[in-house]
Amino acid sequence: MNSSENSPESSSGKIKNRIDYYADCFLDIAKAEGEVDAFEEEFRLLKDAVINNLDLKKFLTDPSIEKPEKIRTAFKILDSSSTNAVRAALATMITMDAIESINEIYNKFVMLVNKLKTQILVEVVSAVSIDKKLLNEIKKNIDEKTGLDSRLKNIIDKSIIGGLLIKIGDRQIDLSIKSKINDLKTRLRSLELGGGEFVSSNKD
Repeated sequence: MNSSENSPESSSGKIKNRIDYYADCFLDIAKAEGEVDAFEEEFRLLKDAVINNLDLKKFLTDPSIEKPEKIRTAFKILDSSSTNAVRAALATMITMDAIESINEIYNKFVMLVNKLKTQILVEVVSAVSIDKKLLNEIKKNIDEKTGLDSRLKNIIDKSIIGGLLIKIGDRQIDLSIKSKINDLKTRLRSLELGGGEFVSSNKD
């Protein structure tokens, strides 16, 4: 037996190939259904639901639970109007034990969609919906600074309080109020209130 077959490099290569395979298949399904944009958004929501719900992820990856039961449970997190394409993708990932790689599959899928549309996806996360005029201004600035043709998607997340969180691939520009508050808290915690530094020097 060739020892390289069991090497970490060989294992990681197989995982990458599997991720590429599923992303390609899901794009083909979405294109066949004529629902690439809808599938991309549903896939994002599905990915976030699995990643953020540890109990759900544990359930879906538990080898002692029958796969049909996993699929029935997983379908409950989908919207009743969800596309057949995302249901097929979810069932495939559960059946083939690929749920652990859902984030990587989603990221690869987005890359394929970007290539299909010759654009790059930029997620603009805000506490409230952003009007089209402001989105166009953001797109113009990003295109000018990066030399890219950006494809903006406005995602609502009330937890950021206000401001914006801009995600470009693996990069992130945090302009949110939440980030500024956290930064202020960190600065306050680092202050040393000793030595009379903050005591008035005025004397009678």
